[in-house]
Amino acid sequence: MYVLLELAYSFPVGIDTQWQDVSAFNPLSAMAQSWLLDTGSLTERIESMADDFAVHVVGEGDVPLHANETNVLKGPAEDYRVREVFLHHNHTPWVFARSVIPQALVTSEFAGLGNQPLGKRLFNDARFSRGEFELCQVCMSSLFGAPSTLLWGRRSCFHFQNLELLVAEIFLPTSPIYEKAP
Repeated sequence: MYVLLELAYSFPVGIDTQWQDVSAFNPLSAMAQSWLLDTGSLTERIESMADDFAVHVVGEGDVPLHANETNVLKGPAEDYRVREVFLHHNHTPWVFARSVIPQALVTSEFAGLGNQPLGKRLFNDARFSRGEFELCQVCMSSLFGAPSTLLWGRRSCFHFQNLELLVAEIFLPTSPIYEKAP
């Protein structure tokens, strides 16, 4: 089903939703908290659980930013490039991610990124620091035209010198965030 979803929409999908402070969602279940508030690399976490990890790039380009993105980032919207990907665990998409990247980083630190995970570069370079998380719940049908399912999302800004990079991640129904804790 999810493979069909990937083929059924075009870039950009976007995440045009209302992001809120973490406190708006308290209390979170232990499982949700474990995934949503983990400050480590989501890429590395999924990789550690998978025999086969892959990044599937949906699209990358100069597309309009959502108001919720321009309100957070410094500088004009045309100074940013959008990258949308699926993070796959054993051939199953677990996470949809949308990154809003300054053009200056696209041509320097992130040049030639291709199907490599952005997280590999962010978390292996001490010059990047992560800001606070914001959370959302978004209806899956509004993203992919699929059956209505409420999904968790998180986003945070990464800071590099005087630049900001915005990374938003939506946890798809197949990810373990929705499993009941033992």
